[in-house]
Amino acid sequence: MKMTANQPEHYSYLQKLCRICGERRNKGRPYHSQAFETQIKDVFGVDISDDRADVHPKYLCFNCQSQLSEPGIKAKEMVPVEWKGHDDDDDCWVCDIKAAVRSDSFAVPEKPAPKRRKSDNKISVPKKEVPILLKDINEHIVCSICSGYIVDATTVTECLHSFCKSCLVKHLQTRQTCPQCKILIHETAPMQYIGCDTKLQDMINKLVPGLLESENKRINDFYANRGLSVPQNGNSSRPITPNSPDAETGKFPPDDGRTWFHTNDLKISLCIEPIKKEPVIPQMPMKYVRCSMKLKVEHLAKFIKQKTLIPGELELICNKKTLTDDATLENIWLDTWKRKEAPMTVFYNKKK
Repeated sequence: MKMTANQPEHYSYLQKLCRICGERRNKGRPYHSQAFETQIKDVFGVDISDDRADVHPKYLCFNCQSQLSEPGIKAKEMVPVEWKGHDDDDDCWVCDIKAAVRSDSFAVPEKPAPKRRKSDNKISVPKKEVPILLKDINEHIVCSICSGYIVDATTVTECLHSFCKSCLVKHLQTRQTCPQCKILIHETAPMQYIGCDTKLQDMINKLVPGLLESENKRINDFYANRGLSVPQNGNSSRPITPNSPDAETGKFPPDDGRTWFHTNDLKISLCIEPIKKEPVIPQMPMKYVRCSMKLKVEHLAKFIKQKTLIPGELELICNKKTLTDDATLENIWLDTWKRKEAPMTVFYNKKK
């Protein structure tokens, strides 16, 4: 059969329509009618084995394909389109929709203007603020371990329960589960799966009046009763940061040896003392130290040597065992100290 001038356009328009309903198919996965020949005959009563490429579309729309998998009332009432060949006159209805199918998508109609609601004519009244009592939200900002307001908020990453940092760290020294829901945090290193929650702590400080001031007063009283000076930037409810630059010059002040730097490593508290059998060995200026658990013994020995000015090499002892230089404090806390309560006591002596 010889095609006329309009037949190529007719054929291209034809492939954009559905074989059953004749509607224009949406973009997406095409469903070939030959793959559903048996289902089409059973559901719609149409035999497509004798379809012609220049008369019948090849594909199905999504709605008709869905009816083949789950035939219902809509499929029984649907009347399939009777397809006829293309004529050279203007009676071909497929060619009449060429303005709609010439492009890949229909033109998006303008969105109608929203209807005015009756409520828009009313005078707007400002909403009244509803006060919330602090006791109504206490369960969200109270530590379930100490039953006090959370200080230094620390959250368990497994269950997102928050506690005081000191309470949670002390709990995890002997257990590996969440204090509230008892879920297993980690079998060997639970403290690696907790993190500081500064946003929660800032919210608690704003909700509870005087909490931050009372906590700072407790810290000052703690050091005052022991005759010690409060460490610089030692506020427990704020992350420790380096010295801030000068407001006029923009330069950092010179390091006076007391600058505090904060890292995300797990920390451990140490009590560093000389062996009592050697009275000649000088003591540390501050025997309580908090440092990273990744610190090696050789670096800790250099730190003690720098503070005590002891000549020669040092050996460190924990739980009556001499520590090797390449061991980390985390390994010592797990293997030698056996996860006992902090601080972990480390003795130092001149190496013989």
